Amino acid sequence: IDREGAEALLERDGDFLVRDTASSPGDYVLSCYWKDEPMHFKIIKVVLRPKKGYSRELFQFEGDRFDNIPALVRFHVGGRHPVSQASGAIVYHPITRSLPIRVISERQAERTGKDPQTAWIEHTVTRRVSDRTSLRSSMLLTCYQVETVSCFRLDQFESLLLPENNRPLDPTVLTVLKELFTRSNAMTTALHILSVDCQVARIVGVTEDQKRMMGVGSGLELVTLSHGQQLRQDLLERHHLLALGVAIDILGCTGTVGQRATVLHKVILLAQALRDHAHNLYAFSAVMKALEMPQVVRLERTWRALRRNHTESAVMFEKTLKPFMIALNDGDGEEGGPLAVPYLVPLLRLMEGEEGEHTERGCQLLYNTLQAARNAALHAPQYQEHAHSLLTGDWEPIPELLEGFRTEFALRLFWGQTGAAADKEKRYDKFDKILTVLSNKLEPTEEFSPEL
Repeated sequence: IDREGAEALLERDGDFLVRDTASSPGDYVLSCYWKDEPMHFKIIKVVLRPKKGYSRELFQFEGDRFDNIPALVRFHVGGRHPVSQASGAIVYHPITRSLPIRVISERQAERTGKDPQTAWIEHTVTRRVSDRTSLRSSMLLTCYQVETVSCFRLDQFESLLLPENNRPLDPTVLTVLKELFTRSNAMTTALHILSVDCQVARIVGVTEDQKRMMGVGSGLELVTLSHGQQLRQDLLERHHLLALGVAIDILGCTGTVGQRATVLHKVILLAQALRDHAHNLYAFSAVMKALEMPQVVRLERTWRALRRNHTESAVMFEKTLKPFMIALNDGDGEEGGPLAVPYLVPLLRLMEGEEGEHTERGCQLLYNTLQAARNAALHAPQYQEHAHSLLTGDWEPIPELLEGFRTEFALRLFWGQTGAAADKEKRYDKFDKILTVLSNKLEPTEEFSPEL
């Protein structure tokens, strides 16, 4: 589009778009709105020729140079760096193209008096082949915003269950939570978890504004893209906190061994409900992670009581749920039924550079993970539709129970109002030590004799 067409689309400070320029084919301009006026900045292309037969292109405004236009714009959008020091213009709100390029060209041709077909041909022919990829990438870039802040906003969280300035693991709140869980069966609890998971992962209730900001229709697609980093980090945090919540439910039971075995039994039923009824493999894997934490596994007396008092549950855990979890980690297991939330964790960890297990099947696991990510993005609309059907109809959410599974609630419950904002690694390390102390209190080390 031309300068006038770009200015017509810019309405408020921060609005911007990247366009090619008719006066200099192959070059690009960033048009933006700042301090109540439109501005246009040519993207400077620097061609380096370090040796004969090889050249490299860099792009810049005034200072830093980048390998491509998307990287240049990401730098200024994500870091809120001024496009130029003189103007101080900051860009952060991309304007998306709502019409095909052909239509835009025809409308411009009508204004200039050119034949629309001729204008379209001119527009196409003047593009340099070497610039097509950069242009395509820059146009895609204007379709989303790079998120840099977590969706877990502790400063905006208002709790029904937590008092102001609550202490970590407040006993009164833990008692209320246990009563809530006791009154709810596994299926009801699983649907409440599904509801919160779908909000965080942007599977249901996704607004048009969210879609515009993401550049895609759901979080299942966003997590596969480079600008989905913040959502990936949020989902990894939530997954770990779900596991910690289940672990504290088991290790916080200071009653008899039989009572603790009953809690274990209910957790296994929850895992089954998440898999078979809520079709939520993300939360299912978090519950399984809790059941396989060393602080829980070492409770030999509790596991023996489970096998004695809840035999069917113990058999289901060993013969069905554990093998299924192993299959998921191997990149299998998602076939054969409808899904609301797929098993996202391997992809999240892979894209965030977290170390996985080094096995002989490393390349195959990588392939399976990438293939699963492709399938999740490809079938996102079906997952969204299925999740929506599960969360409508007869299901009535209980506000207090729903809050009990919110990530903001877990952050404040586990570390208190002050500690919730601390560094993640420090929080996790401190809580792991708490779980170890609780486990050793329930069954002191000298009583632990693992089964052969």
